[in-house]
Amino acid sequence: MMDLHRHTLVWLTKSPQPELERDVVESDHWHRQGRPFVVCRQQGDPDRLSLGFCLVAKQRDSKPRRFAVQTLRENILRVENPPSLFEVVHSNAIAAPTTLRKLSQEVVSAGLDVHVFGSWMWQMLTRDPYASASSDLDILIKVGTKAEASRAITFLKQEASELPFSIDGELSIPRLGEVHWREYCSDAPSLLFKSLTSVQMISRGDIWK
Repeated sequence: MMDLHRHTLVWLTKSPQPELERDVVESDHWHRQGRPFVVCRQQGDPDRLSLGFCLVAKQRDSKPRRFAVQTLRENILRVENPPSLFEVVHSNAIAAPTTLRKLSQEVVSAGLDVHVFGSWMWQMLTRDPYASASSDLDILIKVGTKAEASRAITFLKQEASELPFSIDGELSIPRLGEVHWREYCSDAPSLLFKSLTSVQMISRGDIWK
């Protein structure tokens, strides 16, 4: 089984326990449909896994509702990374706008490892209308070296200046976790990293040691 990180998708053998008792029906229904849950930053008991899922809003002008659930690690059936941008764009569940398709082509040409979470991911996985042509694109880019991070940032800054929607998301750096890409390209001496088990400020000079 692959290692778990924030944004990892997991399928379960049994329905998880929702944080709020009133959400049992929604959690059970989501599980029965064979849908995955997303791994969140962990809380409390190390034997239990903190997860989440998101239901599309019933009213068109409302935001999707997020649900927090937990399960025992022994209930994990399958683990996958969030889908790549290429997979999202070419999914039959999504009528991707031209700008998103073009971005996907640019990502391939740049050789970047870009994955998608948030609204576009949920729409691909469920076929429900979470996203629109103007929705933010939430991405996760895995980088293993300072040079790879710099290349990803250069690419994002260029694309973000030309797109009609906002590129939101994080760089995922081994051993440290995830940092927002806009913060990484700032002048801040310390950056906020989120991992599976912690949230911490890390000196810029210590990131690539």
